[in-house]
Amino acid sequence: MTPKAAKLLASIGNSSDEVTIVGEGEKGTVDGDQLTWHFVADTVNDFAWATSDRFIWKGNTADIPGKGKIPVYMVYIPERAKYFVKAWENTGHALEFYSKLWAPYHFAQLTLQDGPSAGVEYPMVINSNQGAADHEAAHQWWPMMLGTNEIRYAWMDEGFNSYMNILSAADKKGIPFNLDGYGQRYGKISGSEDEAPLMWSANDAGSGYSFQTYQKAPLMLSMLGGMVGDDAVISAMKKYTAAWAYKHPSPWDFMSFMDHELGENLDWFWYYWLFTTESVEGSIQKVTQTTRKTIVTIRQDGEMPSPVVLLVEFEDQGPAIKNMSNSKMVDDTSAEIIWPVSVWFDGSRTFDADLNFGDRKIKKITLDPHRRFPDKDVEDKVWPKKK
Repeated sequence: MTPKAAKLLASIGNSSDEVTIVGEGEKGTVDGDQLTWHFVADTVNDFAWATSDRFIWKGNTADIPGKGKIPVYMVYIPERAKYFVKAWENTGHALEFYSKLWAPYHFAQLTLQDGPSAGVEYPMVINSNQGAADHEAAHQWWPMMLGTNEIRYAWMDEGFNSYMNILSAADKKGIPFNLDGYGQRYGKISGSEDEAPLMWSANDAGSGYSFQTYQKAPLMLSMLGGMVGDDAVISAMKKYTAAWAYKHPSPWDFMSFMDHELGENLDWFWYYWLFTTESVEGSIQKVTQTTRKTIVTIRQDGEMPSPVVLLVEFEDQGPAIKNMSNSKMVDDTSAEIIWPVSVWFDGSRTFDADLNFGDRKIKKITLDPHRRFPDKDVEDKVWPKKK
């Protein structure tokens, strides 16, 4: 390298400012007939590199918990500079956020290169500009750190990546993440002839490849979070990342690990989400009210079961609201009540949910209020029905 470029390269990390190591029209290397570069990397399952005598080369650092600062480089041709204005900002946030979310970034550096595609990942190198920086940086964990089979089971790669992108986007905006509604979306797609189950080889997914590979896993994890809590799912996946790093986990390893960490036998859940294209299709069939008791008849027309979650809203005034063992007060005039998924395991298509909150009048009941369970028709989940 030229003395100037070498000095600038060595200065990265001395401040939080972005450093231009080689600017437009500048030479980064000394004159000579031939230069030989040696690249060394441990624990990588693939590699890529790029070169150009026109590259602008910039650098900055990301602060990795428990590891300190690591260099992050960008190389691109001048006419594409506008695509890299926010590339460092997006990449730095991704590396630091995912290091806290799952595990510290493992590798020695990361390079964004202006390659032939704006979205291809390798260990320590991503062909990406600012648009896909967060997503491509996330691949340093899945599949690069865990070594999952991204061709056979792409949902463990691209699908988990899409899930963590939702969390990262919220963090970057400084707002809490919200996965409400994601699970319900699947009801609009379920059963399409174009959809392949997640456990089909991604290369055999046909026209449904994009949904199967990228979009369905976050919907699945939305439902799982709706049952056990999003924080519990994230904690379990964090432990999964640590336990299976560089061990090439299979889907069965993931399922078994999550069951153990969440303390539940979720065989039914994994079966329907991974091996089928079924949905829940729950509805409030009728509501029967007596003097002190309300019976809500829930109908299940889908093949995928789900817990029965009801939001019960009361009139503002009236007698005190009694407590039920499987309920919690959301606020002064509403309660959420849950029955386990096992209410469907006897094969019945209907379930009578007995509500005994005392004499306070009920004005509204909503099934699946957080919209976590896949369903085509959302209008039949509210009582009284709209006229």
